[in-house]
Amino acid sequence: MSDDVDDVDDDDVPADDPVTTAIDDRLDEYRERLFDLLRQPSISTTGEGMAVAGDLVVETLEASGLDAELIETSRHPLVYAERVPESVARGEVPADEVPTVVFYGHYDVQPPGDEDAWESPAFEPTVRDGSIFARGAGDNKGQFACHAFAVDALLATDAFPEVEVKLLIEGGEESGSHGLREYLEDGAREIEDADLVYVADGPQHAVAPGAADAEEAFVDGETPVEVARESRPTLIYGNRGVLSFQLDHRTANTDLHSGNFGGPVPAATNELVEALSSMRGPDGDEITVEGFHDGVEITEADRELVAAIPDDSAAIAADLELSHFASDDPYYERLLTQPTMTINGLSGGYQGDGMKTVLPNEATAKLDCRLVPHQDPNDVFDAIRDHLDEVAPDVEATKQSTFPPMKTPVDTPAADPVESALAAVWGESPVELPVLGGSLPAAYFRDVEALSDVPVLIVPYANHDQGNHSPNEHLDVENFENGIRTSARVLQAIEEQL
Repeated sequence: MSDDVDDVDDDDVPADDPVTTAIDDRLDEYRERLFDLLRQPSISTTGEGMAVAGDLVVETLEASGLDAELIETSRHPLVYAERVPESVARGEVPADEVPTVVFYGHYDVQPPGDEDAWESPAFEPTVRDGSIFARGAGDNKGQFACHAFAVDALLATDAFPEVEVKLLIEGGEESGSHGLREYLEDGAREIEDADLVYVADGPQHAVAPGAADAEEAFVDGETPVEVARESRPTLIYGNRGVLSFQLDHRTANTDLHSGNFGGPVPAATNELVEALSSMRGPDGDEITVEGFHDGVEITEADRELVAAIPDDSAAIAADLELSHFASDDPYYERLLTQPTMTINGLSGGYQGDGMKTVLPNEATAKLDCRLVPHQDPNDVFDAIRDHLDEVAPDVEATKQSTFPPMKTPVDTPAADPVESALAAVWGESPVELPVLGGSLPAAYFRDVEALSDVPVLIVPYANHDQGNHSPNEHLDVENFENGIRTSARVLQAIEEQL
C-alpha cells in the first residue's frame, strides 16, 4: 500500500516503449494462441479433455520462451514452467541473488452447463462486442496466458529483467485442487525459492461512478435505479476462507399424518429450523455460536483499505433488485471484515405441487461459512458442533470441505511494484482490498514451510462481469491486452524496486 499510489502520471508506460510495441505487434498471434487453449475442453470435474489439455498448455508456454513440463499427481497434472535471466543461465549471477516470481493459475474449467444458454458454443472462442466469449476465457486460461505472452514480448525486445520467472498452472482448481495440494505437501521443490506468488484470477473490482452509498440505497422501500458499474484495476492481499457442512435431523422412522400425529410427535423440519435459528441473533445477521469468532484479526491498516473502497452499494442493490441489505454495517466492511454463515439449501417434507399434510421425519440443511483471517475452518466447525450438541443433540453435523483464509500484510514491499505497474498500464490507481470475498487455493502455498511467509497477491485481469462459471463467460479484449502489458510491467518493476 504505497503512499504515492495516486500519482500515476510519472509511472505511465511511454507510448514508444519497446515492450509495449512488441506486445501490440503480436496481439493477433497472442489471441490465436489463447484461442487454441480455449478450443480445448479441460473439465476437471468430469475429466473431459484433461488427457491432452496439460500438454497443450506446455506447448503454449514453450512457444513463449519458457521451459515447461508436466508434474504428475494422483489427479490431473500440474504444468510447471520457468525462465531465468541470461546472467543466471550463464552462471555469472547466482540464482539466489535475483528475485523469483511465481505466477499461479489453472487450466481446468467449469462445465459449460446449459448449452442452449450460450450465444456461441462454449469451446468455440468468438469475439463480439469487444469481448472473447468461451468457457475459460476469464477463468482462467485468458489470465494465466497473459504471463506467458509477457515473457514472450520481453524476450523479443531483449528486455527480460533480472528476475526468475516461474509459472505453476494446476489442472484441478475447479474440483478441489487435490493435485496442487499433493504437490505442495511434497515440498514444492521447484517454487520453494519464491519471493512473490502472483495470482491473476477472478474479476476486477467494479465501481459505479457517482453512485450513492448504502444510506441512499433504499428510499421509502424502493429498489434503487440501476447504475452501470465499471471495472477498475484491482490489488487484493488475501482471500476469505470457507467451511462447508451439512446438518441432518431425523425424528420418527417415517413421514406421518400431521393430523393423526402432529403436536406430540416432533417434526424434523421444525426442529432443524429451530437449531438453525439458535445460531443467529435477533437481527438475523449476528452469529451467536460461542467460539465462532475466535482468531478474527482485522488490522487498522485493513480497515483503512476498506474505508477507501468506493461505496457503490446503491448500484449493487439496483443491479440485484434488492429491497434491503442484511446488515446496517457499511457494505464492504460487512463483506470483507466479518465472517458469515449462509444456509445454502434446505430440504425436508413435501416439495411437490399443491398440499400434503405431512409431518416430516427427516430434514437437511447445507451451509457455508465465509471466514476471515485468522480463523481456522476446523475450529469453527468444532464450535458449531459443540453448540448443536447443547441445543439440538439429535442433529448430526458433517464437515464437507474447507479452504483456509489467507492474508498478506498490506504494507508488504512486494505490493509496490505491482501497484506502480497497474497504475502505469491502466492509467489509474488500483482499488485495494484486504481480502477477496471468495476463496482461492493460493492459501495452500502457505502450508509449505519455505513459503510460510511469502507474499501472495491477487491481481485479477478479468472484467467484473466476466460471467465465470455461467453461460457466455467472456473476457474483454482490452482486459486481455492490458493483462499482458501488466505482467510485463510487473516483472520490470520488480527488477527496479525489489
